[in-house]
Amino acid sequence: MSNPTLIMLVGVPASGKSTWINENVDFQECTVLSTDDYIQGIATKKGKTYNEVFQSHIKEATKWMNDLAKYSFFNDRNVVWDQTNLTAKSRKAKLEMVPEHYKKIAVYFEAPNAEEHKRRLDSRPGKTIPAHILKNMIESIEIPSHDEGFDNVLVYKEVENEV
Repeated sequence: MSNPTLIMLVGVPASGKSTWINENVDFQECTVLSTDDYIQGIATKKGKTYNEVFQSHIKEATKWMNDLAKYSFFNDRNVVWDQTNLTAKSRKAKLEMVPEHYKKIAVYFEAPNAEEHKRRLDSRPGKTIPAHILKNMIESIEIPSHDEGFDNVLVYKEVENEV
């Protein structure tokens, strides 16, 4: 049996991380860690938007995600960490939770061009990110490296559809 794998996704909101998961992950074989999924579930259950429940549920979502991470690592589950994970500092705390025997892969998602990025962000009703926060995220991103403890670092580039 091969070692379990952590795949840590890295990229700004609407860069394609969750879409990649839906197209590439076998949910029977893998645990997906996402505070967004948890918060969206709460919003749906309450008949509200993501934005309306975010502030009151982000701490609970983070605790749930960290507990699920610990459980998954203890049970040698393959894990995909679906958050922005923009800086080496934010990734370090998460990598410290991962047992030594895990294979650790970072997948960096480049932000799409400005027009496409705006289209994607606008296509998420009830889930908006203020422009100044998005700008800070884009400016703060650090491409992951082997020095952080990743065995492999991949750059995901979308192929533009030709017209």
